[in-house]
Amino acid sequence: SLNPSPAKAQWTVMVYIAGDNELEEYVVPDIERELAFTGSSDEVQVLVLADRAPGYDTSRGDWQTTKLFHVTQGMIADPADAVADWGERNMGDPQTLIDFVAWSKTNYPAEHYALYFWGHGWSWHPGWVMIDDTDGDTFDYHEMKDAIPSLGFIDVVGYDGCNMASIEMLQLWRGYSTALTSSQEYVEDYGIEYDLLLAELIANPKMTADEVAIATTRSATHDKTWSALATDARLDALLSAVDAWSVALTTSLPSNRADYDRAFENTQSFWEAPMDKDLYDMAYELERVVSDAEIKSMSRAVMEAVDQVVLYEFHDDEYDDAHGITIYHISSAAEKDSEYTYYRSTVDLALQTHWDEFLDEYAK
Repeated sequence: SLNPSPAKAQWTVMVYIAGDNELEEYVVPDIERELAFTGSSDEVQVLVLADRAPGYDTSRGDWQTTKLFHVTQGMIADPADAVADWGERNMGDPQTLIDFVAWSKTNYPAEHYALYFWGHGWSWHPGWVMIDDTDGDTFDYHEMKDAIPSLGFIDVVGYDGCNMASIEMLQLWRGYSTALTSSQEYVEDYGIEYDLLLAELIANPKMTADEVAIATTRSATHDKTWSALATDARLDALLSAVDAWSVALTTSLPSNRADYDRAFENTQSFWEAPMDKDLYDMAYELERVVSDAEIKSMSRAVMEAVDQVVLYEFHDDEYDDAHGITIYHISSAAEKDSEYTYYRSTVDLALQTHWDEFLDEYAK
């Protein structure tokens, strides 16, 4: 339903469902059983832009175009319940996101906005995020970087997709959001359980951005890791600490290489993503193993700064040494592939800190 004369809600929650791929079978159930379980209230408006794929799920008339829903309680994901049909839209195209956020903010203005990305993910790596099979596209880091300023401020950003809780993604949203919530690891079938999150938000619409990010994290009850992380000025100390640490690590590399090897080998990494390393654990291992006083103190500074950024996190026993934020890391020249080149030329962490210079020296 269109909002004829929009009164300001407390929160407008936008869910960007990139389901034009093999995840399609979860699109209708997530809309109906999770989002429409509570639906919207006067203070919490829930909007969904959903794209489906041919061939995986034929429910609700097997619609495959991109539909916009204003989610009401008990709504079914039927074409008749959509506010609009946007035709075949490419969920990997930044313009699709810009149009959705602009439409939502115009028709359902609020004090605060939450934006959830539902689909495939893998941090900054090109070719993985929000895969759209029909259009043969993905929503890559450089496209997101270009699109974000056009969205206006988003209080909470959530990635309901794999391996998105990285320092690289945090920095991408710095200044454009307050908090980000996602998993360091592979996300199970459920991911964010919107019914749990929305029940809490509707009961207490005055929740802060931090509280919504934490509630989102707590809703991911089937996952192995999840974290709520600050993306505002609280992130700055961590970026500075990582930069200073990178310089010190590079300077001391010749005398400490064997110790670095040992520390990196012991650092928590993630399923099928050995280059995703837990940032806190990496600093912890370097502090423990390297005798150099400066490296020890810089590593402690990184750990302390991580603690200031992590609002809340959980991990299961398999990931005992996970602390909520990953960082890209390579160990050998063989890993200097096209992704590594993309990282160095495109990703803000590489452009604005000396982390990539350290990796370049270390992985020789």
